[in-house]
Formats: sequence, structure tokens, C-alpha cells
Amino acid sequence: MFREYTKALFKRVDARQLMQFKPPTLPQRIYTNTLKIDNAHYCAFCQEVDWPASEHPHPLYLQMLSLPLQMQCLLDKKSPFPLLGLIHAANKVSILEHVDLSEPVECRVRFHDVRPHNRGWEVDVMLEALQSGQLVYRSISSYLVKIKAVHVAPLVARKEVHDDCDMQDRELIESLSVNANTGRRYAKLSGDYNPIHLSRISAKVFGFKQSIAHGMWTLSRAISSFVSHQENAESLYVEEVTCRFKKPVFLPNEIHIHQHCKTQTHALLDVTDRDDNNTHLSASVSFSAKP
Repeated sequence: MFREYTKALFKRVDARQLMQFKPPTLPQRIYTNTLKIDNAHYCAFCQEVDWPASEHPHPLYLQMLSLPLQMQCLLDKKSPFPLLGLIHAANKVSILEHVDLSEPVECRVRFHDVRPHNRGWEVDVMLEALQSGQLVYRSISSYLVKIKAVHVAPLVARKEVHDDCDMQDRELIESLSVNANTGRRYAKLSGDYNPIHLSRISAKVFGFKQSIAHGMWTLSRAISSFVSHQENAESLYVEEVTCRFKKPVFLPNEIHIHQHCKTQTHALLDVTDRDDNNTHLSASVSFSAKP
């Protein structure tokens, strides 16, 4: 995706739309591509995020493969948003049917929604994946566009996903040392060569003291850890993942993955620093023993 990042450097942003009170107009174009999954690439992804032997694909693999389409969408000539400087704020992934990686997957990406945020605008990009004409997968990626303008929503206390559950069952399921080259490894797999992930020098250009891990790597790794921790890991079917990214994982680092509020169909995950003082992400996972 070097071409996309080059375009991003020269993309003209319609600041007037971002500064006005009403939400900016979203382009209606749908970007499509039919993918034939490379088994070697999928195996490399599974190895990178430590996905256990499973009857089902990793629930975030298609989301990763859709990144070039998402970038094309964000670079749409009618899009008022900059690509560089966007903050990946949240994700919601729904696996509607079993995805057969031996069959072609038609991916469709488009803008979905935009809403005021106390720091600017939050915009959603939707991926829909189909096999044999049937919708099997849907993902919504939310990005924060920081801008100071009169439209911004007031700062309100965000309700945390674990506010209504008993935190006494919180369990540390994995301590993980994250190497300095994690960003470069994941970039090679995903094609996301955003400079903030590659080195300390390139990250400093964009205001980070060190390079940071891709949010989707951190989330993928947390989901793998959760599934591996279950007795029926091989057959466990992840139906939905909802995540809010909070603080970046600077590289190198040590992170802790926690599970809590677990029922027979649902669990909450947190990824924190080793001292449990800072939360990098909070996620909700819905699952079943669906064959």
C-alpha cells in the first residue's frame, strides 16, 4: 500500500466540511475486490498472532485483508477526511456465517456513518464480505478525525463495557513480551506500513516517542489468547468482537491480557501494561460451540 500512503501525503482535505456544524457529506462509492486466500499467508498470520488450531478462521483475518480497500475508501476524492493523522478508535466485527477460506471472498467497503466527537469527528468505514452471494462477515472500523470546530460533541463520561459486571472474576490469561520489530512484522503481513509502526525515528515524525504496535495486531493477539485459554478452543466459534482502543502499545513492551465477566456465550477482555495501570484496549467477545 505504498501507493496509497504516497497519495495520502498529497491528499487535499476539505477543511470547510470539517469545520462546519453539520456532519460532513460521506461519499457513496463502494470499493470492491474478490480475494482468493493464500493459505501460506493465512498460516503466517496465524503464527504471528498465535491463533490455535481451530475449525474456524481467525475472526479478524478478513478485516486485516480489507485494509487496502479501506484506504482507497478514505482516499476517495470526495472524502473530506485526511488519511494520515486518523486515529483508529474502535472496531465491531460480526461473523454471520462460517467463512470458508478455500473459496473466493467478495469484499465491499464503503463509508457508513459519521458523528460529532468532543475532539472532532468519528467516521465509520464498513466492510461486508460475501461468499456465493451470501453475506458472511461484517466489520465496522471507527476512526477519529481530530479538529477544533464549533460542532464538537460535549465531553461526557463514557460507560465502560465492564461497569455492570462483577470484576472479582478478572483473570490474567497471558503475559506477553512485545518485541521492537512487531510493527514491521505485522506491516509485512497486512500491508499497513504507516510510519508510526515501523521505527522510533519515523514514529517521532508523527509525534510518538517510540513506534507503536498496530491496534489490530494487539486485538488479534488478545482474541487468540482468549480462545486458546478455553477448553473447547478447537471448536469455539467467535460470533462478534467489539473493541475500543484506548492507549497505544509502545514498542518494545510487556502487556497483560485479562479475561473477566465470562458466561457461556460472552466474555470481556482487557489489554493492560504490566503494572495494570494503563488499559490499551477493552473488548467484548460473543461466542458459541457452533460446528
